[in-house]
Amino acid sequence: MKFKKLFFTVFSIMMLTSTLNAQSYYTSLGVRLGYDSGLTLKQFLSPENAAEFILSVSPRYFQLTGMYEYQKLLPGLSDFSWVVGVGAHVGGIHHDKDKYKSNLLLGVDLLAGLEYSIARTPYTVGLDWKPSFNFTNSYNDYWLNGFALSLRYTLY
Repeated sequence: MKFKKLFFTVFSIMMLTSTLNAQSYYTSLGVRLGYDSGLTLKQFLSPENAAEFILSVSPRYFQLTGMYEYQKLLPGLSDFSWVVGVGAHVGGIHHDKDKYKSNLLLGVDLLAGLEYSIARTPYTVGLDWKPSFNFTNSYNDYWLNGFALSLRYTLY
C-alpha cells in the first residue's frame, strides 16, 4: 500500500513538473519599477492574449491601470517575447499648492515592450514603454516618459 502511495505521489509530481515546463505561465504577480511604479498582476486569457492590472500609489496620487496585451515569442528565442497593448487608467492626484484641491485622472494607455521568462525558474522580467493620455481637468495632457522594468513571480 505504501508503494502505491509513493508511486502515485512521484508520478503526480513528475507530470505536474513536465506540464509546467511545457506551457507558458498563466498568472504572474510582481512589481513595476520606473514610471508608474507599483504592483502588477498579469493574467493570460489565451496563449497570446493577456490582461494586466497595475496599481500605482504614492503620497500625491493613486492610479489603477487595466491593459489588454498581445504577446508573441520572438523568432528563434524561446524565452523572449514582444508585447503590445492598449488600456485605460483611473485615479486621483493631489496638488501641493492647494491642500484641498484634487483632480481625477482618466485616460488611455498604450504599451510596447519585451519580456524574458527566466528558464527553469518562476520569474519573468519585462521592460516596456507605456505612454499615457489624460482627458480630465487640468491633466488634459500626455505622459510619454512611461519606461519601466517589471519583475514578476509566476503563480500558475
